[in-house]
Amino acid sequence: MTETPDLRQGPPRRWNVELDGVAWLPRLIDKARAVRAGTLGAYLYGQSPTDTGLLRVLGMGYRSFLSLVGGAADDAAVSAALTARDPGWLARGNAWTADLRKNHKLFLWLMDLDDGYLTGGRWICPALNGATAVFTAILKKIVPVPVPEAPR
Repeated sequence: MTETPDLRQGPPRRWNVELDGVAWLPRLIDKARAVRAGTLGAYLYGQSPTDTGLLRVLGMGYRSFLSLVGGAADDAAVSAALTARDPGWLARGNAWTADLRKNHKLFLWLMDLDDGYLTGGRWICPALNGATAVFTAILKKIVPVPVPEAPR
Protein backbone atom coordinates (compact mmCIF):
# COMPACT_ATOMS: atom_id res chain seq x y z
CA MET A 1 0.00 0.00 0.00
CA THR A 2 1.30 3.45 -0.93
CA GLU A 3 1.76 5.88 1.93
CA THR A 4 -0.64 8.82 1.81
CA PRO A 5 1.25 12.10 1.44
CA ASP A 6 0.57 14.88 3.91
CA LEU A 7 0.51 17.91 1.63
CA ARG A 8 0.29 20.20 4.65
CA GLN A 9 3.94 19.25 5.29
CA GLY A 10 5.37 19.20 1.76
CA PRO A 11 4.51 19.21 -1.93
CA PRO A 12 3.08 16.38 -4.00
CA ARG A 13 5.39 14.69 -6.46
CA ARG A 14 6.88 17.01 -9.03
CA TRP A 15 4.92 17.55 -12.24
CA ASN A 16 7.52 15.71 -14.35
CA VAL A 17 7.34 12.44 -12.41
CA GLU A 18 5.63 9.99 -14.76
CA LEU A 19 3.43 6.94 -14.48
CA ASP A 20 3.59 4.89 -17.68
CA GLY A 21 5.00 7.94 -19.46
CA VAL A 22 2.22 10.28 -18.32
CA ALA A 23 3.52 13.31 -16.45
CA TRP A 24 1.41 14.97 -13.74
CA LEU A 25 -0.48 11.72 -13.04
CA PRO A 26 1.59 10.80 -9.93
CA ARG A 27 1.09 14.36 -8.66
CA LEU A 28 -2.66 14.06 -9.20
CA ILE A 29 -2.66 10.69 -7.42
CA ASP A 30 -0.87 12.29 -4.45
CA LYS A 31 -3.45 15.06 -4.32
CA ALA A 32 -6.36 12.61 -4.55
CA ARG A 33 -4.92 10.48 -1.74
CA ALA A 34 -4.43 13.64 0.34
CA VAL A 35 -8.05 14.70 -0.25
CA ARG A 36 -9.25 11.30 0.93
CA ALA A 37 -7.04 11.58 4.05
CA GLY A 38 -7.89 15.23 4.77
CA THR A 39 -4.25 16.30 4.27
CA LEU A 40 -4.50 18.36 1.06
CA GLY A 41 -3.33 21.56 2.73
CA ALA A 42 -3.07 24.54 0.37
CA TYR A 43 -2.97 22.44 -2.79
CA LEU A 44 -5.80 22.42 -5.30
CA TYR A 45 -8.02 19.46 -6.11
CA GLY A 46 -11.19 20.25 -8.00
CA GLN A 47 -9.99 23.69 -9.02
CA SER A 48 -6.76 23.12 -10.96
CA PRO A 49 -6.96 23.65 -14.72
CA THR A 50 -4.04 21.26 -15.23
CA ASP A 51 -5.73 18.53 -13.17
CA THR A 52 -8.93 19.15 -15.11
CA GLY A 53 -7.09 18.84 -18.42
CA LEU A 54 -5.54 15.51 -17.49
CA LEU A 55 -8.80 14.17 -16.10
CA ARG A 56 -10.55 15.17 -19.33
CA VAL A 57 -7.96 13.11 -21.24
CA LEU A 58 -8.61 10.21 -18.86
CA GLY A 59 -12.36 10.57 -19.40
CA MET A 60 -12.99 11.10 -15.69
CA GLY A 61 -14.18 13.67 -13.23
CA TYR A 62 -12.66 14.53 -9.86
CA ARG A 63 -15.02 12.34 -7.83
CA SER A 64 -14.60 9.28 -10.03
CA PHE A 65 -10.81 9.71 -9.90
CA LEU A 66 -10.99 9.91 -6.09
CA SER A 67 -12.91 6.65 -6.08
CA LEU A 68 -10.48 4.96 -8.47
CA VAL A 69 -7.45 6.05 -6.42
CA GLY A 70 -9.18 5.02 -3.19
CA GLY A 71 -9.57 1.49 -4.51
CA ALA A 72 -5.95 1.22 -5.69
CA ALA A 73 -3.13 0.11 -3.40
CA ASP A 74 -0.39 1.88 -5.38
CA ASP A 75 0.43 3.67 -8.64
CA ALA A 76 0.57 0.41 -10.61
CA ALA A 77 -2.95 -0.42 -9.46
CA VAL A 78 -4.14 3.06 -10.53
CA SER A 79 -2.64 2.43 -13.98
CA ALA A 80 -4.27 -1.01 -14.18
CA ALA A 81 -7.65 0.45 -13.16
CA LEU A 82 -7.35 3.18 -15.77
CA THR A 83 -6.54 0.58 -18.42
CA ALA A 84 -9.48 -1.57 -17.35
CA ARG A 85 -11.77 1.46 -17.69
CA ASP A 86 -10.35 2.65 -21.00
CA PRO A 87 -7.45 1.00 -22.84
CA GLY A 88 -6.91 4.18 -24.89
CA TRP A 89 -6.07 6.38 -21.90
CA LEU A 90 -2.34 5.78 -22.15
CA ALA A 91 -1.93 7.00 -25.74
CA ARG A 92 -4.01 10.10 -24.98
CA GLY A 93 -2.08 10.66 -21.74
CA ASN A 94 1.26 10.49 -23.52
CA ALA A 95 0.09 13.02 -26.14
CA TRP A 96 -1.16 15.28 -23.34
CA THR A 97 2.24 15.00 -21.62
CA ALA A 98 4.04 16.08 -24.80
CA ASP A 99 1.75 19.12 -25.04
CA LEU A 100 2.28 19.96 -21.36
CA ARG A 101 6.06 19.87 -21.72
CA LYS A 102 6.04 21.89 -24.95
CA ASN A 103 3.43 24.57 -24.29
CA HIS A 104 3.49 25.23 -20.54
CA LYS A 105 7.16 25.75 -19.70
CA LEU A 106 6.75 29.03 -17.79
CA PHE A 107 3.86 27.70 -15.70
CA LEU A 108 5.80 24.53 -14.86
CA TRP A 109 8.90 26.53 -13.91
CA LEU A 110 6.85 28.82 -11.63
CA MET A 111 5.16 25.82 -10.03
CA ASP A 112 8.55 24.18 -9.41
CA LEU A 113 9.70 27.39 -7.70
CA ASP A 114 6.52 27.57 -5.62
CA ASP A 115 6.76 23.91 -4.56
CA GLY A 116 10.43 24.32 -3.62
CA TYR A 117 11.79 21.98 -6.29
CA LEU A 118 13.89 24.86 -7.66
CA THR A 119 15.60 27.68 -5.86
CA GLY A 120 15.08 31.20 -7.10
CA GLY A 121 16.14 34.67 -6.20
CA ARG A 122 15.52 35.83 -2.65
CA TRP A 123 12.57 37.95 -3.74
CA ILE A 124 10.93 35.58 -6.25
CA CYS A 125 10.05 32.64 -3.99
CA PRO A 126 8.43 34.62 -1.12
CA ALA A 127 6.47 36.75 -3.58
CA LEU A 128 5.38 33.69 -5.54
CA ASN A 129 4.45 31.75 -2.40
CA GLY A 130 2.43 34.69 -1.09
CA ALA A 131 0.59 35.22 -4.37
CA THR A 132 -0.11 31.50 -4.67
CA ALA A 133 -1.45 31.30 -1.11
CA VAL A 134 -3.90 34.15 -1.72
CA PHE A 135 -4.98 32.77 -5.10
CA THR A 136 -5.58 29.23 -3.83
CA ALA A 137 -7.46 30.42 -0.74
CA ILE A 138 -9.84 32.47 -2.90
CA LEU A 139 -10.25 29.68 -5.44
CA LYS A 140 -11.05 27.11 -2.73
CA LYS A 141 -13.81 29.38 -1.40
CA ILE A 142 -15.33 29.78 -4.86
CA VAL A 143 -14.99 26.14 -5.98
CA PRO A 144 -15.10 23.66 -3.09
CA VAL A 145 -13.04 20.47 -3.05
CA PRO A 146 -15.12 17.50 -4.24
CA VAL A 147 -16.29 15.34 -1.36
CA PRO A 148 -14.68 11.91 -1.55
CA GLU A 149 -16.80 8.81 -1.51
CA ALA A 150 -16.67 6.76 1.68
CA PRO A 151 -13.52 4.61 1.81
CA ARG A 152 -14.04 0.97 0.90
